[in-house]
Amino acid sequence: MIKEPLITRPIFSEKVWGNRKLNDVFDKGNENSIGEVWLYSDVKNRETELIGMSTGKIYGYPSEIFPGIPLLLKLLGTSSWLSVQVHPDDEFARKVENQKWGKTECWYFIENNGKIKISNDNEGVKKALEDNNWEDVLEDYEMNKFDSVFLPAGTVHTLGPNSFLLEIQQSSDMTYRLYDWGRPREIHVEKAKKVMESINTSYSISRETQGIESKYFSFKKFKDETKKGFGIYLSLKDFTTIVLPDGIDHNFQGEWIEYKLNKNGWK
Repeated sequence: MIKEPLITRPIFSEKVWGNRKLNDVFDKGNENSIGEVWLYSDVKNRETELIGMSTGKIYGYPSEIFPGIPLLLKLLGTSSWLSVQVHPDDEFARKVENQKWGKTECWYFIENNGKIKISNDNEGVKKALEDNNWEDVLEDYEMNKFDSVFLPAGTVHTLGPNSFLLEIQQSSDMTYRLYDWGRPREIHVEKAKKVMESINTSYSISRETQGIESKYFSFKKFKDETKKGFGIYLSLKDFTTIVLPDGIDHNFQGEWIEYKLNKNGWK
């Protein structure tokens, strides 16, 4: 039985669109630009190790200690546009990729001047695939601190340069690229088209929100509070991520994000 809070050991991912700000935050100055920091993950072969806060004991991985908590939490920093992309839902992931979960996600911006392009116009997207005229089909938004955008699986979207944000999502790393701004990376047009044909979605944007609730997960911002029982908590000061096992309490000082799983959504 675990009798202490657990801290996650982050996983760092270099990206062509990465921003060196993340290198500075996590003291990775000598490495290539980091785009993503996986703060909590139970994705197979990319799980975040869990370590005792008081003892330093290595307890193992989320799938071993907290099976049935299929969340993936990330910190993202960008220097250029990500690919224009779309993610599959649970049904498509199971039928086509033999994966358990699709990828519904939410972005929560923690600095001003973030940029996104997004569209629910799937017919317009298909036309853009032919003529590369993406400006007519993608809607532009500027995102500021504590704005969020909820991206159900099947939503065509991309994230712009100089964005700094938290991402909460289903436990999946499946991305289908439709357009990549001339970069020589693999494009997944046929799968992306099938996803768009099979899923009708609608994104939502919230300004200066304290949190969101969705079918799969929820999060909320809080300050200076004692919490008890299972939960995943992220510091907005230094991005330390703490997992509280059942029956364990902890006094959280400063601003934090609390993540919860909506178990009714995962079937």
